[in-house]
Amino acid sequence: MQDEKSGRIAWYRRIGNRIVITAIVAAVLPLFLLGGTVAVKVRIDLLKQTIAAQKSTMQSLLHGFNSLFNNYRVQIESMASMPEMQSMRHGRQIHIVQDFLDQQKIYFGCNIYDRAGKIILKAVRNHHEIGLQPASGAIESAADAGYVESFRRVVATRQPTLFGNDAAEFHEKMLFLMVPIYDFVNPEEVVGVISCSISISSPDIHEIVCGFPIAASDVLILLDRHGNVLSSQGRLPEGLRGINIEKVARGKIESILLDLAGITYLGTVSALPGSEGLLLVARPRHLVLEFLNQLLLDLALMLVVAFVLAVAAGFFMSRSMAEDISTLVEAIRNVASGVVSHRVEVSGQDELAEASQAFNDMLNTLEKHRMMDDIWHREWNETPPGKIDPSDPGAR
Repeated sequence: MQDEKSGRIAWYRRIGNRIVITAIVAAVLPLFLLGGTVAVKVRIDLLKQTIAAQKSTMQSLLHGFNSLFNNYRVQIESMASMPEMQSMRHGRQIHIVQDFLDQQKIYFGCNIYDRAGKIILKAVRNHHEIGLQPASGAIESAADAGYVESFRRVVATRQPTLFGNDAAEFHEKMLFLMVPIYDFVNPEEVVGVISCSISISSPDIHEIVCGFPIAASDVLILLDRHGNVLSSQGRLPEGLRGINIEKVARGKIESILLDLAGITYLGTVSALPGSEGLLLVARPRHLVLEFLNQLLLDLALMLVVAFVLAVAAGFFMSRSMAEDISTLVEAIRNVASGVVSHRVEVSGQDELAEASQAFNDMLNTLEKHRMMDDIWHREWNETPPGKIDPSDPGAR
């Protein structure tokens, strides 16, 4: 069909343009499909590899923390099992607690409560005068409800627990390890709880959090139960003080996507053993997919090259064909206007050459018939009607 306004064939209906488009599709489409499939698989593999590496790192970290906290627990349980501690008398407990704090430099202080939550003793390392007098008050007056809840859990379950939070009184970020104190006569009965505070900046914890080998692009963060940053390793976004952890499961190692100061991270998070704190290992997602981004860039360049080559090949392939077709079309139009002496040049050995030869043969036949007609009409016009030769077959 021709364009109604110009009378010319629309560009998308021209054979040459169709050849070019076919060449482009034949060159680009397979590359696009193959590249897209490879890109999807590479993306999945990169994410799986990063998550697997983070989970392996997390398991190693949890094992280290578990060993460390078990060591802390054994030390405090050894002190809590002494008869002087089980007596729940301030005068007999204070010297043992102070000696314990002087020997174990990792502990910042100790509080002792009876099973009802009454404060029996408060002691701080290197401040002996603080614990000389019996303490007063009850644990319900503690500023953090989570601390009170941890105390009640120890009394109810008779199991040690770890609680992480800011200790506003000493302006320190602390982990509180609570251990039950059992009755000397009846070891099945809990008579009190000892709570020892451990500074997050202590060498042991610092060695695990800040000394564990991680990739240069990764971050390792220790969080309290509210998501506040207690300790970290790696380059955190400037001004980051906490992370929204409301949707994080506490019972398993979980992979998550999180936004830190406008940067999307792929991370793995897990609860610390026996604690309400969390441990997070994360890497910026654009670095995880850096190889894929480079692959997509290379693929885009390949598509551009394939497009250019397809256009060039299609153009040169269609140029000669389009010219031959145009010549043949022009010759057909001449025949339509009565010119049969014109001949089409035959070149090549393809179907178009056969069509040109068949067209020339047709013109030869038409021209021969026209010559016969011209001769017949000439003879007819030159011979008088009454002098027709009876022996002439054409006169009968």
